[in-house]
Amino acid sequence: MARSSRRRRFGISIPEDMANELDQLSSRLEIDRSSIVEMALREYIHDQLYNLIEHKCTGLIVIIGSVKHGSLSSVMEEYRDIVSMYNHVHAGNQCIETIVVSGLSSRVVELYKALSSLGCRVRYIPISFSSLEKE
Repeated sequence: MARSSRRRRFGISIPEDMANELDQLSSRLEIDRSSIVEMALREYIHDQLYNLIEHKCTGLIVIIGSVKHGSLSSVMEEYRDIVSMYNHVHAGNQCIETIVVSGLSSRVVELYKALSSLGCRVRYIPISFSSLEKE
């Protein structure tokens, strides 16, 4: 996908502490704030493409935080058609669940929402995707 060289300017509001952290990061990395925001937004949009266009995808879902085992088990059972691998590890006092998923993006979105409703931090990291051919 070619990136346009044209720039659009618009304002955003963020909490003061986040703005201060952005300023510190900008100074430390010697990169202007706009470039940092652009990089972060590009990464976020890339990670969220599965929400925009129905496609076949493979990705990694990472869950950080304590999840009641029975709750997670029932969600995993409901989405076993797209779950390829599941792993649970401890890092310090944190539980980390990793789930490799592969299937239609709409199913990944449903799983992501179901996992998010369990009260943990959930992140989807896309690995690959392919568009669905029109039949």
